[in-house]
Amino acid sequence: MIGNLINDAVAKFFSDLAESCINMFLSLLAAMNSISIDILNIPVVNHAILYSQVLAGSILAVKFAYEIWYNNLLRDNGDSEADVKGAIVNVSQAAAMIGAVPWVTKQVYVWGTSIATDVANLPGTDLNSGSNLMKNLFTTTLQTGGGSIVIVAVAIVFALVIFLLVLVQTFIRSAELAVVAAVGSFMALGLTNNESQAFQGWWRELLNISLAQAIQLFLIKCSFFTLTFGFNNDVPMFNIMVFAGFLWVTYKSPSILKQYIYSTGIGRASAQATQSVGSMVMMRRFMMKGA
Repeated sequence: MIGNLINDAVAKFFSDLAESCINMFLSLLAAMNSISIDILNIPVVNHAILYSQVLAGSILAVKFAYEIWYNNLLRDNGDSEADVKGAIVNVSQAAAMIGAVPWVTKQVYVWGTSIATDVANLPGTDLNSGSNLMKNLFTTTLQTGGGSIVIVAVAIVFALVIFLLVLVQTFIRSAELAVVAAVGSFMALGLTNNESQAFQGWWRELLNISLAQAIQLFLIKCSFFTLTFGFNNDVPMFNIMVFAGFLWVTYKSPSILKQYIYSTGIGRASAQATQSVGSMVMMRRFMMKGA
């Protein structure tokens, strides 16, 4: 009787502790991801973006003059490959994206952060309903002794290491966001060449940085709830194994997401849409200035 009461009290304690850990860790990651956007407001980052825009614009002007001269030369010689109109269109797209890169970078990352926040607030399995699983896990660990205790201890250490690595990845993404914003203007120069994949590569990297946070929050939330979900009531230690599996995939998810973005063609299609949006944004700005 007393033993059952103790087990129930311990199970409730760990259930409440797990719920608090979930909310605290997810809130921390969501807050860190939202703070990352402030990296773009650091003066040195702003100056670097502006400098890269000016430098890329200068290169584009030289390239535009060369393209017009070269295509006119081809046309004068009767070469069918002369395409002055195509050169003007490509240069216009590149110019629009060079000017719109800071806005596009910020909007895409804000979009990814809003998705991550929504994921962190998603309802899940009620942890109180998993109290029996927590009690079984705790009881089994104590009864079986050494082996189970070692497994649980290793799982806890493994979880702490993965959590620290995920936090480090979040800080790294903040630095990567600054790099992506700074080099975006140079990547936009690739739009002047129909065979170049520079801008598409830059766009895929931006998508990966922006969406990785949401994927990791989702996997972390799932990993916590696996501790209270009834996969197999006869083998509660199975929950520990699934928990560790989810955490490992959480750490690997940014590279997995990058592979998906590169292989599905989403990056290329959305990059083309971004070119159109960037052109419209720059045209609107010019029209507002003219008015």
